[in-house]
Amino acid sequence: MTRSPRPRGLALALALLLLAAGCTYYPTVREVGGVRLKPEKGRIVRSSTANEAVLYFQVESSGKYGDVLKGAHAPFARQAALVGPGGSPVGGVEIPGATVVTFDEKGSRVVFSDLTRTLAPGEVIVVTLAFEKSGLMGVISVVE
Repeated sequence: MTRSPRPRGLALALALLLLAAGCTYYPTVREVGGVRLKPEKGRIVRSSTANEAVLYFQVESSGKYGDVLKGAHAPFARQAALVGPGGSPVGGVEIPGATVVTFDEKGSRVVFSDLTRTLAPGEVIVVTLAFEKSGLMGVISVVE
């Protein structure tokens, strides 16, 4: 009686199929393109003289393409303005792809004016950032 090679071939095919299933490649967002933003490290600094507060934060862009920050909204202020490095209002701030953009005292930042309430040190507030492509995103911010 001769043995059929069929079970051995079936077992080999099944082993190859399982091996190939474990070798799946998933490309990253940067490899396929797209916009991927992550706002973080938010802090709100209160002004002692004026009825305003300034938001400083970082935006990490890990996508291939950039975006533009167009504005911001906060529950404690009636007005928000994007301010450039010279202190003058700007219409938008470019966030290039695959970079980290820091909004700080020397660069661009968000200035909130006409505050609706006082801000307590240590208070945590979510500020909504408006991006041209990505839409609305929140940044968790601590009041200083």
